[in-house]
Amino acid sequence: TWLNYVRCHDDIGLGFDDSDIHLAGYEPRSHRKFLVDYLTGKFDGSPSRGMAFMPNEATGDARICGSLASLVGLESALETADEDLIALAINRILLMHAIILSFGGIPLIYNGDAIAVLNDYSYIDDHSKTNDNRWVHRPKINWEKADLRKKQGTLEHTVFNATKKLIAIRKEISAFADFNNRELVHIENEHLLSFVRFNYQRPSEKVLIIANFDANPQDLYLESLRTMGFNIYSNFVDLYSGIKPEQCDGRITLQGYQFYWLTET
Repeated sequence: TWLNYVRCHDDIGLGFDDSDIHLAGYEPRSHRKFLVDYLTGKFDGSPSRGMAFMPNEATGDARICGSLASLVGLESALETADEDLIALAINRILLMHAIILSFGGIPLIYNGDAIAVLNDYSYIDDHSKTNDNRWVHRPKINWEKADLRKKQGTLEHTVFNATKKLIAIRKEISAFADFNNRELVHIENEHLLSFVRFNYQRPSEKVLIIANFDANPQDLYLESLRTMGFNIYSNFVDLYSGIKPEQCDGRITLQGYQFYWLTET
């Protein structure tokens, strides 16, 4: 099998081949620069608080450090005390956890990410660590802060309990057992990622995963599901929220950074 994680204990490498980026319609060097600048907060409008590790001036490449919460904008949102930005950042955390817990492999959630721990800059004052910014996402856990996961209304409680719920659902659904039993759904909307997981022994038992990586609402047209064995006139229920998404004019709308784990009813 294989490991599946949002970020790891070292750094995030941009290990893609230039030809793949050309095929996606981008110029590789510019694309790398965008990714590095966005994830380190240098790109205008980026909420990320990642840090560049081992930057390569010749290629424009760099490796990215940072806790999940800081990478997706929670740290910067808390700095502004903007409740809307904080909510968006929490949604991004849960979106990323929903992907690694549903796509396949063995999902790993690294130290502190299940309680939205931010970057730990204390390494800068430690002479044995100050030259290695990977320590920014290897925090010493503040156990008083970690206990907030038990207190309703805190962001730690929100992230921790939502993640627990995702894990519990994953354990119950046979289609999420990894036997290379996934198919990507071809859709025209570039903001959406969609794939199907199915029980390899009973392929009719399947889950449709849809994830909106945009801040704005996006539509999935049900016609794109016809070739995946779904009845496009069926009703769907979301395994995570328990709601039945509204279907209007042959489409399902996802709000910004929303995800669905859908089964037919």
